[in-house]
Amino acid sequence: MKNVYQLRKKKHDLALLHEECELNFRRLHRLLPNTKKIGEEISFSPFDGYPGRFELRVIDVTRYTSLVRAVSLQSTPHWVADIDIQVRVYRDAQMAEVVEWCRDRSIPWALSEPSGLQAPDEKWQWNLFLSELLVQGIRSATKSTKAPI
Repeated sequence: MKNVYQLRKKKHDLALLHEECELNFRRLHRLLPNTKKIGEEISFSPFDGYPGRFELRVIDVTRYTSLVRAVSLQSTPHWVADIDIQVRVYRDAQMAEVVEWCRDRSIPWALSEPSGLQAPDEKWQWNLFLSELLVQGIRSATKSTKAPI
């Protein structure tokens, strides 16, 4: 698997972004299989020794999509922003995409804004962060469900 630095170096195209969103859909459904029910949730610690937990909760459901909120449940210093992202789950297309980051702003449809307010790969960074968070959640869930020997 390529690390974030390698992914950021190359030029990203829409097909690669869609591929990552498809992978995120599958990862999300391993953790939260029923995204058609408002209030469905799971919480997990992304890795051993982490001082808090992450919660994934379905907050909105429409005919073809769901909106999942991923939030960190921890007390952080006031200068560290809480992680609070919203992920649109496209059930018909089987894709999951970050659509809002830390309630700061909605992500534009374009991959980068011409105004220069975003890094050219900011949309990628948000979706890669979601990927890493979901992978850690799957690992955590796998550890917690193993029976002791």
